[in-house]
Amino acid sequence: MKKKILVISSLALILDQLIKIIISVYLTSITVIPNFLSLTYAENNGVAFSMLSGNRIFIILITIILLGVLIQVLKKENIKSNRSSKLIILSYGLLFGGILGNLIDRIVRGVVIDYISLNIFGYHFPIFNLADLFITFGVILIIIKALKEDEKHN
Repeated sequence: MKKKILVISSLALILDQLIKIIISVYLTSITVIPNFLSLTYAENNGVAFSMLSGNRIFIILITIILLGVLIQVLKKENIKSNRSSKLIILSYGLLFGGILGNLIDRIVRGVVIDYISLNIFGYHFPIFNLADLFITFGVILIIIKALKEDEKHN
């Protein structure tokens, strides 16, 4: 089962890095859906919403510690061959792939490459990338699984 997590995280990481290479070489900005979605090259030297900007080494260290903690949590996770475990496999695969994608950016490029720009009902959401989506979906899936388990125990 843990090999499946490795496969999913590897695929997520490869896809993330390939898109970032293409974006950084060929794109400045392009409108995909007017007044909703555009692809815009941006560099982020912080974390979500540019928090902790300029603290690259600190962010790298925290990320490595977080990865270590997640690996320990995963080792304790009881993964069986059932529907719930498929959710865990997907969630951890996406989470690890996304975290590693942004970590590689910080180490190799010194910044994270962002490119997805959304305008939702006039609100310009901060620019993000595919790795951020993987992290977000991974966390959401872990929360869903935890809530389902909580329901079983109540």
